[in-house]
Amino acid sequence: MITTKEVKIKIPQKFTSEYIETELKKKNLDVLSWAIVDYDEKYYTLNLSIVNE
Repeated sequence: MITTKEVKIKIPQKFTSEYIETELKKKNLDVLSWAIVDYDEKYYTLNLSIVNE
């Protein structure tokens, strides 16, 4: 089943998509797609499409 989820990750000094992919792998999520939907001084909020088994 495919579901959506929001997660927060720290904002790095240098933004790259590889940084976000690495942070999502650390959370052990099977991510199909992601998008930054919000941010504050310290964190990005990402909306994820994930596969649940």
